[in-house]
Amino acid sequence: MGDFAFRSEPMSYLQLMMDRDAAHATVEEIAKLGCMHFVDSDSNTLKTAFQRPWSNEVRLCTDLLRQLRLFRAISSALNLEIDTEATIPASERMELIDLQATFAEMERELNEVGGRQRVMDRTFFERLEHKYVLLHADLVRATMQEARPGEQAMETDSLLDTEEGGRAREARAVQSISGVIRAVDKSLFERVVWRVTKGNAILKFANSPRMLAQYRDGQVEEVEKDAFVLFYSGRVIGDKLNKLCDTQDAHKYHVPNTAREQMQLLDELNRALLEHQQVTTQADKRKSEIIADLARRLGALEERVLAEQAIYATMNLFNSSIGKKTLVAEGWVPDRSIPDLRKAVQRGMSRGGASIPSVLSSVTPPGPPPTLTVTNKLSATFQSLNDAYGTPRYLELNPGIFYPVTYSFLFGIMFGDIGHGTLMLVGALFFISREKTWEGRQLSELLAPAYDGRYVLLLMSIFSIYCGCVYNECFGLSLLPWSYWEWDCPDTNSTPSSDCSAVRPAASSPFGVDPIWGIAANKLAYQNSFKMKISIIIGVSQMVFGLACKTSNCLYFKRWRDLLLENLPEYIFLLSIFGYLSFLIILKWCTDWVGLEKRPPPLLDTLLGMILRVGSPIEDEMLLYPGQATVQLVLLSVAAIAVPWMLLPKPLMTWADNGYNVIADTSPDAEHKKTDGEDGVKEKTVEETKKEAKAVQDAHGHGSGPFDIQEAMIHQSIHTIEFVLGAISNTASY
Repeated sequence: MGDFAFRSEPMSYLQLMMDRDAAHATVEEIAKLGCMHFVDSDSNTLKTAFQRPWSNEVRLCTDLLRQLRLFRAISSALNLEIDTEATIPASERMELIDLQATFAEMERELNEVGGRQRVMDRTFFERLEHKYVLLHADLVRATMQEARPGEQAMETDSLLDTEEGGRAREARAVQSISGVIRAVDKSLFERVVWRVTKGNAILKFANSPRMLAQYRDGQVEEVEKDAFVLFYSGRVIGDKLNKLCDTQDAHKYHVPNTAREQMQLLDELNRALLEHQQVTTQADKRKSEIIADLARRLGALEERVLAEQAIYATMNLFNSSIGKKTLVAEGWVPDRSIPDLRKAVQRGMSRGGASIPSVLSSVTPPGPPPTLTVTNKLSATFQSLNDAYGTPRYLELNPGIFYPVTYSFLFGIMFGDIGHGTLMLVGALFFISREKTWEGRQLSELLAPAYDGRYVLLLMSIFSIYCGCVYNECFGLSLLPWSYWEWDCPDTNSTPSSDCSAVRPAASSPFGVDPIWGIAANKLAYQNSFKMKISIIIGVSQMVFGLACKTSNCLYFKRWRDLLLENLPEYIFLLSIFGYLSFLIILKWCTDWVGLEKRPPPLLDTLLGMILRVGSPIEDEMLLYPGQATVQLVLLSVAAIAVPWMLLPKPLMTWADNGYNVIADTSPDAEHKKTDGEDGVKEKTVEETKKEAKAVQDAHGHGSGPFDIQEAMIHQSIHTIEFVLGAISNTASY
């Protein structure tokens, strides 16, 4: 892998012919290696998922996973121990059909127990509500009797007069309805009662809400409820109130009138609640007996079923040969994994008892190879940051390998502080120390991103501490309590406030920026200017490094036209303007403006004057070095030439190479290659891999079919505009 250390893995497109009986074992052995990316067969493109040969097995695995999720939920509810690291010995492994029968029987028993339990739970919840109403409704009645002592019946003259059209009064006793309603619906229930009865009913609440359980949509939920008592008189109003309670989801319960009957009912409810708890304990015990042995192996069973589902889903990608006795699989394999793949195929053939030997051969790929980048714990997160912007093409230089340094260093420049960086370092080391404990576990939404990026935090914190040392800042304060500047006084007895003219540096600070800048009047101007100029230099260097990566790709694939007609003018444009700006920054830093008794010119005005006042002489106060006007004119002219250089020659020369008409079809040939070796797999050299990658790059760049000069010009115009505007905007943002 030495020649490809900074590039993606060299890939080969292989065809595997195997006996149908050995297909499952072969795919399982290959899956253990994880080195082959299978491609869907062309003959399967018109087939739906249900028309694939192993669709029934895939659906069976899906149903088994559903049952395992149910068993896991029940096990968690019963607080059963689930061994996530348990394994199933090969001698105890059951076939999927046997697992289906076992799981179906267990699910049936659990559903029966659970169904009875749900019915009992509903009754249990109703009895709890009944007990709550029984305890509080009597208090409400007692309150009403204290408010109206000596009254045993409610006078209903006006009510009867309005109801029956003025019929004769009938003596009727006061009746009541007791129940519970959700606390959030109390005000609505009270208004509706008043409107329905026109004020001829009295509604009283216990005003001591309690959290009570209830079933809603098959799920148990805790709801805050309050007891109520409705006092009314008359059958018609009673019917209306009963219907109203049903529509408002108010649960009604019977409350006896006498204290003796109430005590008897309360004793009956307490006995029923105690019996329910005993029955529930027995039901949970029965559930535990059914699922206890399975709970210890849940993790291993889930892993087994998921693996089987993946195997059958992969086998659905294969093509069947004549007679359907042989399966043909195709896919991409890293070149370094081909020897291991051969051994895995042989093991699968032996395990499956194949009557026909498996054959592995190289064939012409249907398209460009995928990009496979090998990562480790340190580089995986940085590589994902790179892939978020774009994945490199096959065998191109991988910029993600430089991210651990470039990304972390740029963050350190922005965040540079010793104290804050140390806190971040402590957090990163804590996450790294928990690797063995937390690896593979489900973490919270807040903790998971920090743990996954623990090595990113580690490197960013180290660079933040380093840049904090350069800035001499710890929690925003300087680490050195003294300064290396001194007052410029004519007499040693003079006081700085009266006779001294200015301060001057006596020596360079040995540690970062001198602390005196923390109290200087021009602190912000100095620090912002310093950090801004540093950012411009680093930013331009980063853009030049990006062009260097492109140069490396052009040299590797021997794309001389891209190198001379695209990459070279990009260097010229970037360096002639923004490279020149970086040179001016360094020159300005190295010039002793105090010794020259001259005010340093602002570089922004210098850059704008270079573009807007072309050919005009430069004033003495704006001059940085002799001959500056001539140099700037030459650089600006070269930059102006580089833009059409990037835009026109490449598409026009490509158009000329194809006879000003069409380009040859660059799509891969559909015929198979000739194969070498005992099993038909040809060992590729580095040069052959480069040639193959170059052919893929050319095909990817031009596409297949006729060459369209208009499309090529539009593509090159977009590239040129993006590069020019990107260089300007990136430098402006720095």
